[in-house]
Amino acid sequence: MTRLLRRMKSICPIALIILLGSCEGPLLVILPTALPDGIEGTPYLQTLMTDAGGGESWQIASGRLPNGLTLGANTGTISGTPVETGSFAFSVVSTQGGFTIREGERSFGLVIIPRLAVGGTLDAARQGEPYMEQLDVTGGTPPYAYELVGLPGGIVFDNSDGSLSGTPTQPDPGRTVRATVTDSGAPPQVASRNIFFEIKPPSVRITTTSLPDGLQGFFYSNEVMAEGGFTPYSFRITAGVLPGGLSLPNNRRTGVISGIPTETGTFNFTIEVMDDDLPATLDTADLTIVID
Repeated sequence: MTRLLRRMKSICPIALIILLGSCEGPLLVILPTALPDGIEGTPYLQTLMTDAGGGESWQIASGRLPNGLTLGANTGTISGTPVETGSFAFSVVSTQGGFTIREGERSFGLVIIPRLAVGGTLDAARQGEPYMEQLDVTGGTPPYAYELVGLPGGIVFDNSDGSLSGTPTQPDPGRTVRATVTDSGAPPQVASRNIFFEIKPPSVRITTTSLPDGLQGFFYSNEVMAEGGFTPYSFRITAGVLPGGLSLPNNRRTGVISGIPTETGTFNFTIEVMDDDLPATLDTADLTIVID
């Protein structure tokens, strides 16, 4: 009986309209056939329509929209701000009521692209040392187009791959460089960021190559010198021993070795200097003191 009513309803005789109050019409055609991509964190708006010209109701029949998007039940508008990325498959059903009931369904795929972002840090360079770094770019649609403004001398930027390279000739306490990245999406995303960039002085190094001899029982004082890096320095003996009676200062902020030698002989030792950088740089030297 149900099958018969469906058949009769599709034919839509006047008697059946009086009996049932409605009649099935041809399928609705839902447009567009495909949806544009969305971008994470960016408002999205796309209205679905049918050949009926309005008055339809809408619902998701299967699958789901990305979190943050909804389908207007009376408008057919997909809107909101997507908060997740990926590919989402779903089907939409549209129904038009009245004497003639029309219904249509279409399957869609919607891609939400990660938002384009530029990382906020660059490793510090060091005067006189080769430097290589890469802009940190995430999201969007590769390939990217890069721009970097404000670099100091000695550093060059490759706008085809976002890399920095070179050997800085002068220290720089820090400056702001402006990075701009454009992706290949349609429409393209553009992301810009101000990034702090520093060129540090050369690493600390010990410049003393030898120490003078001393005499047992006579006051001795000589300084192991260092340069570069960031002061204050910190010195320590890492191997071997000083002659008895000699020592570094208790605070070890200078490389002064002093005291009254209490023994004779040849004393070999390794001294290390560490600067106040973060992370610290260090250097070592093997030295000898002869006490007669």
